[in-house]
Amino acid sequence: MANDRSRVQSAISGLLPKLEDPDSDIRFMSLSDLAGLLSSPSSVYIGSDTHTSAKIIDGLLRVLNDSHGEVQNQALKCMGPLALRVPPDILPPLIDKLSNLQPNSSDVSSNMRDTALRSLVAALPQPQSGGAPAHEAQTSYGAISKVLIPRLIGRIVLPNQKAQQKVPLGMLEMDKNRSYSADAVDLSIEVVRCFGSMLQAPELGALSESVMKIVENPTAGSVVKKRALAAIGVVAVYFDEEQLSHFVSSLIEGLRNVHLTVIHRRYLIATIGALAKSTPSKFGPYIKTLAPFVLSPVGKQEFEESQDDSDDSREPDTEVDELRETALTALEGLAGSCGTEMQSFTAELVEAALRYLRYDPNMALAADDEEMGGTQDSGSEDGVTSATEEDDDDEFADLDESGESDGDDVSWKVRRCASKLLYTTVVGSLGVENSTLYGQIAPALISRITREREENVKVEVLATLSGLIRKNTDAAGNIGSPTSTFDASLSGSRKRRRQDSDAGLEYIELGGTPFSKPSPPIVPVSPTPGPQADLAALIPRIVQALVTLWKKATVSLKQGAVILLKYLALSRNGALSRHLQQIEDPIADALKTSTSGSTSASATSATSTTASTLQLEALSLISAVTETNPANSLLPFLMALIPAVASTVKGKNFKVSGGALATIEQMIKALTPPRLPSTDKDHAMQLNKLSEVIVEKVSDNNADLEVRHRAIQVFGVLIARTSSTQLLSSEKRTNGLEIISERLKNETTRLPSARAVATIAPFIKSPSDVSASWVRKVSLDLGAQLRKADRALRGSSLDALRGIGINPITAALLDQRTIQELSNMLLPLLTANDFHLLTPALVILARIIPYNAKKLVNDDMVAAFSAIVVTNITGAPLQAFLLVVRVVGEQGVGAPLMQKLLGVGVSGDSTVVGKAIGTLTVFGGSSVGVGVKEFQSELDKAEDAPRQCLALSILGEIGFRMGPTSPLSPTIFTKSMAADSDKVRLTAAVALGSAGASNIRDYLPVILKGLGRSANEDYLLLHSLREILQHPEKVAQDVAPFANDLWQKIFTTSESEDNRAVGAECVGRLSLIEPATYIPQLQTSLHDPKPLMRGTVMIAFRYTLADTSESYTSLLKNNIVPFLSSMLKDTDIGNRRLAITTLNSAIHNKPNLILPELNRFLPTVMTDSHIKPELIRVVSYGPFKMDVDDGLDLRKSCYETFYALLELPSTIGLPLSSIVDRLVAGVTDDHDIRTLSNLLLIRLSSTIASDEVRRRLTHVADKFKSVLSTKAKDTAVKQEIERLQDANNSVIRTTLELEGKFGNGGEGAEMMGWKQYLEWLRRDFGTQVIQMEQATR
Repeated sequence: MANDRSRVQSAISGLLPKLEDPDSDIRFMSLSDLAGLLSSPSSVYIGSDTHTSAKIIDGLLRVLNDSHGEVQNQALKCMGPLALRVPPDILPPLIDKLSNLQPNSSDVSSNMRDTALRSLVAALPQPQSGGAPAHEAQTSYGAISKVLIPRLIGRIVLPNQKAQQKVPLGMLEMDKNRSYSADAVDLSIEVVRCFGSMLQAPELGALSESVMKIVENPTAGSVVKKRALAAIGVVAVYFDEEQLSHFVSSLIEGLRNVHLTVIHRRYLIATIGALAKSTPSKFGPYIKTLAPFVLSPVGKQEFEESQDDSDDSREPDTEVDELRETALTALEGLAGSCGTEMQSFTAELVEAALRYLRYDPNMALAADDEEMGGTQDSGSEDGVTSATEEDDDDEFADLDESGESDGDDVSWKVRRCASKLLYTTVVGSLGVENSTLYGQIAPALISRITREREENVKVEVLATLSGLIRKNTDAAGNIGSPTSTFDASLSGSRKRRRQDSDAGLEYIELGGTPFSKPSPPIVPVSPTPGPQADLAALIPRIVQALVTLWKKATVSLKQGAVILLKYLALSRNGALSRHLQQIEDPIADALKTSTSGSTSASATSATSTTASTLQLEALSLISAVTETNPANSLLPFLMALIPAVASTVKGKNFKVSGGALATIEQMIKALTPPRLPSTDKDHAMQLNKLSEVIVEKVSDNNADLEVRHRAIQVFGVLIARTSSTQLLSSEKRTNGLEIISERLKNETTRLPSARAVATIAPFIKSPSDVSASWVRKVSLDLGAQLRKADRALRGSSLDALRGIGINPITAALLDQRTIQELSNMLLPLLTANDFHLLTPALVILARIIPYNAKKLVNDDMVAAFSAIVVTNITGAPLQAFLLVVRVVGEQGVGAPLMQKLLGVGVSGDSTVVGKAIGTLTVFGGSSVGVGVKEFQSELDKAEDAPRQCLALSILGEIGFRMGPTSPLSPTIFTKSMAADSDKVRLTAAVALGSAGASNIRDYLPVILKGLGRSANEDYLLLHSLREILQHPEKVAQDVAPFANDLWQKIFTTSESEDNRAVGAECVGRLSLIEPATYIPQLQTSLHDPKPLMRGTVMIAFRYTLADTSESYTSLLKNNIVPFLSSMLKDTDIGNRRLAITTLNSAIHNKPNLILPELNRFLPTVMTDSHIKPELIRVVSYGPFKMDVDDGLDLRKSCYETFYALLELPSTIGLPLSSIVDRLVAGVTDDHDIRTLSNLLLIRLSSTIASDEVRRRLTHVADKFKSVLSTKAKDTAVKQEIERLQDANNSVIRTTLELEGKFGNGGEGAEMMGWKQYLEWLRRDFGTQVIQMEQATR
């Protein structure tokens, strides 16, 4: 260590004289070496070596005035490392010397002083949130407070500070020679950004006063004023309530000044906008007072007055237009950041925005203005919004005094800001009425599409109209494929379906064949009265306006028009069916590789990228139109566009080619049954053209791999959909099947090929569709893939084999050798280690075993089956296993399996073994060698509990399978319910219910008779009832005569805490037998004085919500709102948690009934999501004390409800602003709440609510910092350390997601905290960040 120090000391001593060398190259290289030495750990000694530090500082100060810019820049790079090495007592003199640094010649940059100071401040140790500032940070702040802030202000600020000498003119004050310095303002921003939390109130006040002087000075330039506004936003973040109130009062006083100039007024209004964006939560209470001042410049009165003045002068006032532009921008910030507080001003906002959306004074001066071209901007990457470069980089770009287009005319900027304000108003949380949206806003936007002259404004108009249509589409829940409704119902049915042993084969097949989803005919949907009908009435005008616009549109405008048409297509089925001919030519034009309207033939790369993006959007539009319109109206549209789409597939851009193939897939579905009821030669000709294009891509080994994968998938769809039709020639079909077979053997294409086979197999309808040799060859190739390590490949291969096995046509083509080999290939998958592979493997075996049962059910297969029952399996795997057992029994080869299962006996899972043996006994009959009597005898003889439980499970399954023909009586089970073992008693109760589900008349009276005898017996019999009622489709008719008695007895027995959960489930399921009778009774019981009973009712009602019948949904329309309202008003905290859980279930199952009335429920959820100190109590555990939060479970339920709401297709009507606030607060809550909050923040950042998340990035950063700054205690156990690490990983992962979406947030003042947090994260958690980035790639 001593040698390293000596080496560094010697090197520094040798470098310092070279800083005065006449050769600039030597000075540059010396500074580079010096920067490296200062960054080296060996230079730490400098912090205690005052002499060396002083020499380094003197040398750097000299080269900062070097005449060569590269040398100066290299000197600046030394300032950061020097800041971490300089001794604490040297830091104030260093800052003082830098503050007094003046250029020694005219060749030296005058801003070097401020830049050097900014580099120094940024590198100093800074305070971190979540704890007291470290000693190093306090030392740094002391130097800045003592020296730098007085130099910025021009006077001593803190009363305890005494000046050693007169303070020079402040850096933020006006210099007679240089006016105000924008670099000095940037320096003040850096000071506040780095040390804002430590700055004292007088310092914050002095800084805000100094920058406001710049804002209010009429001689200050626009650049420095823009930076001053940014500084105000940064300083305001650290204001306390008193300072903010004083600052707002000064703003009000200035705005009320009778001598207020237009320019001064403009910047005061801009200040209000900056405050709203930087501190929305603090600034919100002042909105009511300040909003009228912002609305006034764009109000009706001042507009009419200005019109009178302009009539006299015949020239628009540029300063007034700039004021309006600033006011509209500030209103946009107010509406976006403080939406709740601005709701009372919604009407004024809309009125002002519409007034200035049409504001174009030049139209009165030139009749041909509508034909004039606007300022072009082809840099839009998102296809929706577009702005000039300065707007993207700076929120105060609208304050730039330089004009564009038409000389000094800035009215186009006013119109652009008006359109942006309308966008924020439409998509935000201001609650604009539908009559205003479609009666005023939409017509005005449509009108501007063709009348507007400036491209920037047109792009914003299209974005705003797209947002309005998307809002309508979200409200209708229609975004996505039209098959989404089918998928959702399928998913829902899978979740709600009883997962027991009576599920049929059809259910298992349907639940696991993702590649054979039907594509039913599209039925046009008439617009419902309200927003949809209003939008439908505007569609003809929108389409006509877009077609007219297209003729002279640039790439950016075309892209915005295409996206707008796509949202229209997705608004409802058939929305564009009458306008398809109008949009054919624009879409075909968009698909061209060289788009008309671009800058020139030698287009730049940026323009090429935009053209490709336009092609992708056009392809997406075609897909949307194809998916949402009936075949009869689509055919001419598709015929016209097939050549253009086919040509696009051949392009070099792999993304465009892939998108074109995806569009072709939708075309194929539209041109084939069942979407197209009848076909002709024209359809066949078009499909053959598409086939040639697809085969070319599938066979092209030079094509991008992703494109080939997509082509194989589309090829599979084409072959599948043309089965048993004349649409594809037999020769092409045979060649296509052979191509897929060959690709299945290729390592790079076998996965999409397996998926293609899975798509084709279910559609084979006759032996002529496919050859036996192809089926056998492909089946064996798929079986060979089951040995691969690729999990996705194995899963897709199983799906394909299942499709072949399930389809009787293809299954019949398998020969005995193929079946035997497939059976051997499936055996390794018969393990409970992977249920996702086990279930399809069992289904395939259930299909192929009947073809040669005696040979297939060998010792190896029996051993594999017996190994499965050792593990507790449930749901679909259990259903599939019992299905195979049933098939084995029906084929008469179940004896070896029965012997093996009996050998496993109690060493396996008693429930699984019992169901398997019971199923095999019933369906195997005499061939299995044992019967009911043997198991009855075993039950009577068994003395140990495990054997008794197994016998009961077997008998219960036998009773369920045999139904009324079963020889088993209820007494067989009831006598075991008196056993000493708790497990035996419960197993007997479940078996009683299982057997009774198929024999209600004999079993239910016995259960009814036993209810009420004793608490222990009640608990068991309730489990029996639950088993019976879990088969509603089988038992409803037989249970109805006993329903009233059951209702009363279940309610009575559920008064016990132990019985509540199972009793409530029974009540809920019983209610569904006669909902018209029992649902009102449940509602009445909600007013029971006993909290326990009210909680039982809530749980019961939650179980009823899974019912999907139309009759029950109709009954709930009038009952669900009062039901949930009563629940949420419950005073018991446990019941309120149950109420919110029930609301969560209602959102999942009955969203159409809940969402219109959500405003009646959500305030309670919002309130209960806060941490309530009165619910936190201290509990003593011996010598230890810990806090117990009784409200934690309630808060978790609230956040789960937020999750359910934000999972819905539509977020319209939700108070997104308030929800995002709760999610930000949840980051520092319990681990589970933090996890949900992080997930939802990521999700919202990619939706229409992304602006809400972006505005709160600084607050999110504070919460993230707080979590990451939490350190484990010295006494922390392993679980606590792991939990803390999980919290850090979750925060880092969420940060990277948000950074990927928003970057550093832009240049706005409100983003300073987010930028600072990102820098701190990568500095202090660099290793974890790198690991997380690698893990998520």
